[in-house]
Amino acid sequence: MNNLSWNNIKNLNEEEITYMLYLEGKSIDIISRIRNMEKNTIEKQIIECKIKYRVFENSNSEKDIINKLKRCHKNERQSIINLLSNKDKENLENYLLDNLFNAAKEDCGFYIWLLGELKSKRALQPIYAFLKCNDGNIKRICCSAIGKIGDISSENLLISCLSDSRPQVVQYAIKALSKIKSQKSVFYLNKIAEDENQREYVKNAAVSAIEEITKGDNFE
Repeated sequence: MNNLSWNNIKNLNEEEITYMLYLEGKSIDIISRIRNMEKNTIEKQIIECKIKYRVFENSNSEKDIINKLKRCHKNERQSIINLLSNKDKENLENYLLDNLFNAAKEDCGFYIWLLGELKSKRALQPIYAFLKCNDGNIKRICCSAIGKIGDISSENLLISCLSDSRPQVVQYAIKALSKIKSQKSVFYLNKIAEDENQREYVKNAAVSAIEEITKGDNFE
């Protein structure tokens, strides 16, 4: 994490510079003028940094940080991740990859989710391994993470998840295929959309995915 000091200003991001001014006791109005930003932007940056540094305070390791992130609300987690430096993200990614296969079931799901948020290409092969397990919740999280990482090489494994007996797994696989723009999956998605025995929300997800994947394409 960046050292909050004016001596380290070249390494501070926009939010951290705003937060430094706030810590000096300057009002929102004054910071807005100094930074030439709208007040609501200043307030948002301060809130995000408060959340971020609350997580990092007294955290001595990546494990401490991950445990604190786990206790945060989902929206807070995403804000914190977006504010992390590349070095912080790399350190977290390394820890997660080193410990993923030894993690307890509950931690495993969170680790996979976090690797997806970090858009870790290096995590794809480990996630593929977990995608083959029988646990529906883990498979759903894997599909979601793969979609966020966004690598088209994942399409065959995601397509295989479309035949899963659990509707939620299918729904998340559909969303992931939409995100990676898998043209190959359109054939299978059409079958799902036309399947009268399929859940309505799954069929709707398939229709939306087809529209997203084929947007701008001409199949005539």
